[in-house]
Amino acid sequence: MKKYFYSILGIIILSASSCDFTPETNYQPDIFFLQKPISNNDDTLSIYNTFEANTLSLDTLHVGDTVSFFMYLEGYTNNLTEFYLKLSADSAAGILLPNKASLDSIFLSTSNYNQGKFLFDLSSTELYFPFKYIAKKASLDAKLTFNVISDANFEYNQNYIILETPILSATE
Repeated sequence: MKKYFYSILGIIILSASSCDFTPETNYQPDIFFLQKPISNNDDTLSIYNTFEANTLSLDTLHVGDTVSFFMYLEGYTNNLTEFYLKLSADSAAGILLPNKASLDSIFLSTSNYNQGKFLFDLSSTELYFPFKYIAKKASLDAKLTFNVISDANFEYNQNYIILETPILSATE
């Protein structure tokens, strides 16, 4: 009976000693679409997976369309530190952000909203971020890149999504 008791006790001690009891938690931040994007005529647009990692494709837009996005950034137990919202270089589209006063209440003054650089002012593990995307000219290469960075203490402290947004001329 003593052998059985000591064997069980040894297994419990061995399994408990292999656990990591440090209070530090590190999670990769995430980016979510709270709902499907909505075009200016109240149609919802679908988002499709592509064959490239972290790359999605939006339904086709037409020049003049305005699309409302409702994004959610999640750091889980880690604080979000930076968020970047970048347009592709071909200037086929533009972005309308929430009013400056509401952005200033969340982000540092060193942020550059026009360049899509948002640096967090307060400790925050999550952010709801609505904005509008305006299709200005036809382009099959238009893209939006979302990048979020947290204070997680390991190599996966950031995450990104590339959203391809093909834009056709109004007559197509």
